[in-house]
Amino acid sequence: MLKRAPSLVLRAGLTFMSIYTIVFVAVLAVSALSRSTDPGGSHQGPQIALRYAAAEMRATGSFGPPADGRFRRLAAKNPSMWLVGRSGDRSFSLGPVPESAAALVGRYHGVLDTVRFAVPTAKPPLNVAAIRRYDLGTGTVVLAAGGVDPATLTIWDTLRVIGSGEALVVLLVIAALGFLAMLVALPLFARAIRPIAAEAEALDPRDADRRLDEDAAPREMLPLVRAFNAALDRLAWELRRRKRFVADVAHELRTPLAVVSLKVEALEDEAARADLRGGVGRLSHLVGQMLDLERLSLAGGQRAPFDLSDATRDMVADLAPMAIKAGHDLSLDVPDRPVTVVGDRHAVERAITNLVGNAIAHGGGNIQLFVGADRTVDVQDDGPGVSAALRPRLFEPFCRESSSEGSGLGLHLTREIMRAHGGDVRFLPTERGARFRLEFPPPDPS
Repeated sequence: MLKRAPSLVLRAGLTFMSIYTIVFVAVLAVSALSRSTDPGGSHQGPQIALRYAAAEMRATGSFGPPADGRFRRLAAKNPSMWLVGRSGDRSFSLGPVPESAAALVGRYHGVLDTVRFAVPTAKPPLNVAAIRRYDLGTGTVVLAAGGVDPATLTIWDTLRVIGSGEALVVLLVIAALGFLAMLVALPLFARAIRPIAAEAEALDPRDADRRLDEDAAPREMLPLVRAFNAALDRLAWELRRRKRFVADVAHELRTPLAVVSLKVEALEDEAARADLRGGVGRLSHLVGQMLDLERLSLAGGQRAPFDLSDATRDMVADLAPMAIKAGHDLSLDVPDRPVTVVGDRHAVERAITNLVGNAIAHGGGNIQLFVGADRTVDVQDDGPGVSAALRPRLFEPFCRESSSEGSGLGLHLTREIMRAHGGDVRFLPTERGARFRLEFPPPDPS
């Protein structure tokens, strides 16, 4: 099963969420630590005691000091902690309640909501007290607490208060805004990559010296772009080396083949001379096709508009004697109007020659050529056709029937020429014989 690496967008999103989570926890921890260790009295001890008491009273549905739970555990660590509760005419108290606090709750419990105050008779930090109104479900109650030593508080105690208050709301709002900003930033991040990706997609094998523009690449992608260009340099060098090797081999073979041909013709044995002449001829033809493939496969040297009908007519005139000698009838059907294509006329004529040559060598009966107004050239013969086993690799180099005397480079060379012109060559199945079609693209309006 193919496994794909996570996308850059996903990685950026996960990185952002990880960083924000760390910052979120760090802010809460620092805030809790600073509040719990502030000797000036701004700690959250009384608020924590009130929250614990209210939560346990709501859970038990009773009106009175909690008998168990987190409140009692906090009270056990704070002998000076006190708690006062008032709901209508009912009230309760726990611990050494200062008279000023009891009087304040008793006098203003009907209007008090949230109050923080200092107890005059207590010393810091035990002098900090807080009053808050809670809705317990069965009614409202005003609770007051104080006398909590900040040294007895844990970070988790303070986090419970901060995490349920305004600080949490602020942090959540920041998280939401940060997430929205990430949703906007990630498409912009992806969009910054598109130009360099489009430039890479537009690379053409016919232009082996073209490279990605490093100045247009984002700074973070510059190492990748440079590595990609370096890989293209190595590929281009290897391609040129191989092309030079093929060309050098073909050139080196031409002279020995010419010498062998002369010696073959000097032989007195006619039968031996005929056999050797055929072998040398096939070898010479192969060398010629290798040179043509090297010289014409890119077909980009001399590009100009020309009439496809006129080029095909010239090829038919040149090949007619060969076809007649082989016992074939060669015919041509062209439109009334010129069919204009842009390219290397010599290379296109070579492609047409290869198809007609194949029809002469392997076909039979009539060989017909049709030039279409849609910039196509069809070559049809009445021969045995192409076997089904051979069709999938028909245009590969050296692909040929076992009984064929050809080299198997002609159709491959034709495809290379056509693709270099932005077109292609196709085999069209027919009831009899074989039919090949050259397809040219429309001329560029520019």
